[in-house]
Amino acid sequence: MQIVAVMAVLMLAAWALWCSRQLRRHRRWLDGAADPVLLVERNGRIRFANRQLCQLLALPAAGVRRLRLEQIVLPDSDGYGPVWATLFSGRHARLVGSLGLRQVRYRDGMERMVIDAAALPEDALVMLTLRPPSRQNTDQPHHYLAQKLLQTAEADAGIGSWVLQMATGRLDWSREVHRIFGTDPATFRATERAYFECVHPDDRARVRAELDAKVALLQPFDIEYRIVRPDGDIRDLLERNHIHCLPDGTIDHLWGTVIDMTQHKQLQRQLQLAQLAVEHSSEAVAIADGGMRWLYVNPALCRIAGRDEAAMLAAPPSFLLPGADTALRGRDLLSLLGERRHWQGELRIARDGAMPLPVLASVSRVQDTGGGAETVWVFTDISRIKESERQLRKLAFFDGLTGVANRTLFNQQLERALQGGRVAGTPLALVFADLNGFKQINDQLGHQAGDEVLCRIATRLSRAVRSGDLVGRWGGDEFAILLPACGDAAALAALLQRLQQAVSITYPLPDGVPLAVGASFGVACCHGAAPMTATALLAQADQAMYRAKSQGGGAVWLHDGEVLQPFAVATGMPATL
Repeated sequence: MQIVAVMAVLMLAAWALWCSRQLRRHRRWLDGAADPVLLVERNGRIRFANRQLCQLLALPAAGVRRLRLEQIVLPDSDGYGPVWATLFSGRHARLVGSLGLRQVRYRDGMERMVIDAAALPEDALVMLTLRPPSRQNTDQPHHYLAQKLLQTAEADAGIGSWVLQMATGRLDWSREVHRIFGTDPATFRATERAYFECVHPDDRARVRAELDAKVALLQPFDIEYRIVRPDGDIRDLLERNHIHCLPDGTIDHLWGTVIDMTQHKQLQRQLQLAQLAVEHSSEAVAIADGGMRWLYVNPALCRIAGRDEAAMLAAPPSFLLPGADTALRGRDLLSLLGERRHWQGELRIARDGAMPLPVLASVSRVQDTGGGAETVWVFTDISRIKESERQLRKLAFFDGLTGVANRTLFNQQLERALQGGRVAGTPLALVFADLNGFKQINDQLGHQAGDEVLCRIATRLSRAVRSGDLVGRWGGDEFAILLPACGDAAALAALLQRLQQAVSITYPLPDGVPLAVGASFGVACCHGAAPMTATALLAQADQAMYRAKSQGGGAVWLHDGEVLQPFAVATGMPATL
């Protein structure tokens, strides 16, 4: 009996140690969150509360952990609804949802707050985030950008995607990455350390050094390496890395794609001895003489180029560089090799009646039996990778509903515009437009009609601005417009008139009486070389917009850095630029 008791105590201690380690994984990130956050078990027991929640309740963390969820977030007659059970139903799925608008008890009484929820299946917990209903859930890469990227790339067979959060060291892999690495998502916990343990021992030091050197350049880059799967199988991978920085220049996270290049590598190594394999390979292969004339092209190259073998052999090789329309021929192509025996990089194959096809080209110089130099070309179609990256960039920087810039991209462009304005000495205007009449459309016709109105206004605003301007969706029914080099008061007034016309639309009702939509505008101006931060300019535009909103009737208020006052768009007065 004593042995059984000792074993029970040891098991309980081990479980407590495991729990404490699990919580430490979350604490640093959650304590940095702007909103109150709880980690809760299915039975309502509170496992963790961040600093913001403790301040809201005026209790220490230990005191909050002694409470139960229902003592803070009041349940309805059916508890927390079907969402609560669903959040705990998936063993591996990172489900997200909302408990809706709930009464929250805190130190000063009761308040209704929106409760956002996200499942943490590996810990059997749910993360609850409390926010005021008046505030939109704004773009926060720490919270959901990584999840959007992974969900999109996961559907692209053969292309794995990943995100590494720099602040926490957390590494998220899509299911395709697990398939490529031969790991089980249910048992393998992806971390930076675990990732390097999968890298081939002979490649680890090189991969670490290349990552450190190239990340410091803050530019996208490729890296090739080998991995050793749990079953001992060695695979060659091509990894594409992208760096996401916050507006202050610090790196927030790395993200990218990875594909299995083992077949591609094996084909390169065995090309001279495997002519039959080349003939039936899905990879495009060609051999050129010293004057860059095709001696051989395999069926795969003919297929992706859209030409038959005779046409390919009769015409000189022609490729395009990424982002350029100048054709590379003959000596230009040989210059890629220079004095080296091997070159690898991205090219585009020109095709008749179709867009150029992006390919990963690997070129090797070999000696033929007569002593002449020939080059062997191997092409991998990377059009799917390019499309996947395009979709990932779209999710990262553009609003999913309207297609205009989101806050992340808008803030980046605002910083650049301020820096450019200081150098050039030109004024800049930041405009917030808050729609009037939009709530009536949402309430009377539903969210689908509201979405149609938002898309329509976003399109009209994009057409109304100049080529160097930027339109973004700031959240809900609020848009932001960046106007670099806005000119004097008269020029700004002309731009604002176009914006007013763009947001002024009518939406028909079933009874034939249309609903009118307009906007209240808040404008903040930065005067050329005047010192101004993006944060300060955003605050001034927000202040001006709320004054215009309170006045009603599509008013325009302007903050010129010193004075906040109404702005007569028709005359461009009385604000001074």
